[in-house]
Amino acid sequence: MDSKPGIVDQVLADLISGQIEKRQATELRAVLSTGNEITMHGKFTIGRDFIIYRTAKDDNGRWAMTPFSHIVQLIV
Repeated sequence: MDSKPGIVDQVLADLISGQIEKRQATELRAVLSTGNEITMHGKFTIGRDFIIYRTAKDDNGRWAMTPFSHIVQLIV
């Protein structure tokens, strides 16, 4: 059986997007594989294998990207 990791990533992206919309979330918290915790603010772009978000500490409107593979726990 041929595995399709791209499809799994897209399903995960769809689930996260659905939860953000359902809860009208403007903040996500994530624990990374490095042990660091990040807070993501504002409108999110959920790609096939990453999340693009505005950083909590940045007042200049800069955006950051975190791959799903670095996220151990995501709190929506």
